[in-house]
Amino acid sequence: MEFILAIQETKLGATSNFMFNGIWGRSAYQLECVHAEGRFGGIMSLWNPSMFDCDNVIKDRYFLVLSGVLNQLGVRINLVNIYAPNDASVRRNLWVKLLNMKNSLQGLWAFMGDFNEVRDETERLNSEFIASNAEAFNQFILAAGLSEFNMGGSKFTYISDRGDKLSKLDRFLVCLGIMERWPTASVLALNRDASDHRPILLSTVPSDFGHIPFRCFNSWMEMLGFVELIKQLCQSFVFNGPADMALSVKLRWLKNIIKAWLKVEREKS
Repeated sequence: MEFILAIQETKLGATSNFMFNGIWGRSAYQLECVHAEGRFGGIMSLWNPSMFDCDNVIKDRYFLVLSGVLNQLGVRINLVNIYAPNDASVRRNLWVKLLNMKNSLQGLWAFMGDFNEVRDETERLNSEFIASNAEAFNQFILAAGLSEFNMGGSKFTYISDRGDKLSKLDRFLVCLGIMERWPTASVLALNRDASDHRPILLSTVPSDFGHIPFRCFNSWMEMLGFVELIKQLCQSFVFNGPADMALSVKLRWLKNIIKAWLKVEREKS
């Protein structure tokens, strides 16, 4: 979601003074937080108020819910920032609490953050996989009617200090309504810096660059005279203008000539 920033394990208490302008930039933002307890936890959510009008906040030690309306669409959405505990039994109680909460509030749902759990053994490398814990997590996802977009950039989001243990602990889980409204949305695992977790980005902006300007089949390369024709055409092409426009015009020009050439060759045969 391009209008919200969800941070886990902030370690910020009630008296902490932290300048979030350095993270968000100069544009206007609002924030809500769950304070850390001692050295544990801390959750922070920042959002763009011109895009999301938050009218209800729910706080728990392990999650922070922003409920409001997407201004441009007039759609109610619930955004849940999660920092799940290490203890498996406490995590199972968390899944129950999140499910009950989802069933009690209207609107679209997006759960994001560090779930501290994997869904199957392929999401761990060189660390213990406990099937019963994964099953409890998957049962929560199924009961809540949640799905997740395929993630690019990396298969894993957590890397241990020594770099030998990898896990996919961070993800976005969204309701069917979000999947249907933004079917081309994508999730990308970004490079990590100071943290042992990769930040993950959910973008609903479609990455559609339009029609394919040129398509070439390998079988054409085997046709007598085709490669020589392309070389000759490329050497003779002249265009005065920006490089990106020159490439577009050149491909369109080649396409038209190749279509005519192929038509003649087919008529010969």
